[in-house]
Amino acid sequence: MSALSQKIVFFIACLLTTAASANCSPDDFPVTLTRFEWINACTDTACPVLKAEGEIENRCDLALGARVKLKALDAAGETVVVSQLWPFGSRNIPPGRHVISFDQWIGHDPAIASFAVEITELRFWR
Repeated sequence: MSALSQKIVFFIACLLTTAASANCSPDDFPVTLTRFEWINACTDTACPVLKAEGEIENRCDLALGARVKLKALDAAGETVVVSQLWPFGSRNIPPGRHVISFDQWIGHDPAIASFAVEITELRFWR
């Protein structure tokens, strides 16, 4: 295959991938927090850190990256703090269910009573 042919094939593949990711939305990536707790990470003083786990499911036919927003809420449901990360870094998430760690995404605040999670952005990492 010539260099020009390879470039054409790569260009077409990029177009098809971009079109496919345009057909996926954050609704196709449900994310849930399955457990969370504050643990004391120190021996001499109190220094609670978040230990949390959840699940993300890619219901698309294409592997994509997903940006996750974790909101810490107080007892009245008001936002205390928000953190957004790409939990899989710059790797695409293949279709299916995957465990996700929320460990240490948010610092301890005694006002935090619960959490809410959502996908805010999808991206195809090349």
